[in-house]
Amino acid sequence: MNIREIIEIRDKLKNDLNIVEKFLEIAKRQGLANGDSIDNQLALSTEGQSLLKPVVKQSGNGYGAIGKSIFESIKLCPIEFTVTDVRESLKEIDPNVSKLQIATVLSRFSRQKKIQVISRKVGRKAAIYRRM
Repeated sequence: MNIREIIEIRDKLKNDLNIVEKFLEIAKRQGLANGDSIDNQLALSTEGQSLLKPVVKQSGNGYGAIGKSIFESIKLCPIEFTVTDVRESLKEIDPNVSKLQIATVLSRFSRQKKIQVISRKVGRKAAIYRRM
């Protein structure tokens, strides 16, 4: 095993740990939404971690619901991801979101500097995005 392989393994483990932490944060937030007391939730949280802040303000007409769930699924994707990666991670949260809807939200997130476009879509080759 050379140094490069060790670094790749370390980076993968860091990414996996981040994914687990995101799942825990989502579970904590859903527990709060389901009526659990804040004391129970704080007991579950580890020292130094806080609950995630909402990404998109929810308005009365439901705008932002797709963006919110897509942003959550981006956190579960690898650091560099495509629309297909987001769709796969989104299937558990909201299976009815189309690739076009995901691409539209990713475009909006790119303009808002929440993600970065690594390479644009060309022909059949998918666009590649990076989390920031």
